[in-house]
Amino acid sequence: MRNISSTLGRAAAGYLWGNLIALTLATIVLALPHLEEIVAQIGVVTNCLPITAVGPLIMVIFGGRTSAIVLSAMLVFFTTLIGSLVGLKSAPQGTLDLITAYGGSRWTQIRKVRLISAIPSVMAALQVAVPGSILGAIVGEYLGGIDDGIGVALNAAQRQIQPDRVWALSIITGLLSLLGYGLIGLLGRIITPWAKEATR
Repeated sequence: MRNISSTLGRAAAGYLWGNLIALTLATIVLALPHLEEIVAQIGVVTNCLPITAVGPLIMVIFGGRTSAIVLSAMLVFFTTLIGSLVGLKSAPQGTLDLITAYGGSRWTQIRKVRLISAIPSVMAALQVAVPGSILGAIVGEYLGGIDDGIGVALNAAQRQIQPDRVWALSIITGLLSLLGYGLIGLLGRIITPWAKEATR
């Protein structure tokens, strides 16, 4: 339980920071649309970086616990950023034109149409990002410099040739990811009931 709670704490911190940065950049794109290509390229670059290759470098730069949080945030960032950008572009053009025809400003379009239209896509991205946050935290722990966590326990079990413990930790990790995925999905259905109706 100590290892699980430590990993979940780091994953939660990475999940928070990764999503916060992604949503902030998506908001900037909403205000300055010409920056969309640059922001999308930043997301693609972070997604293409192999985590096992950049992990040791991040550990050297940030050290220990922080490196696990940074890796967790990296695996969350791309998913939420792209999901948010797609959601912001999903607003019906006819509705946007109607607001313009009635004298509404661009801010009115953003506030009453674009943000609301983006919520289902953003919630779906937040749901998919949960397993990534846990994986990033475990990889960061696995690299060393941390005293507890699932990654540390996995590393120790492999060194001591305990395949049953490795399997147990892997199954627990999968169940935790599935639980987080389901909880965010449930939250998304509660927040956006209209999205469920639209898919019928």
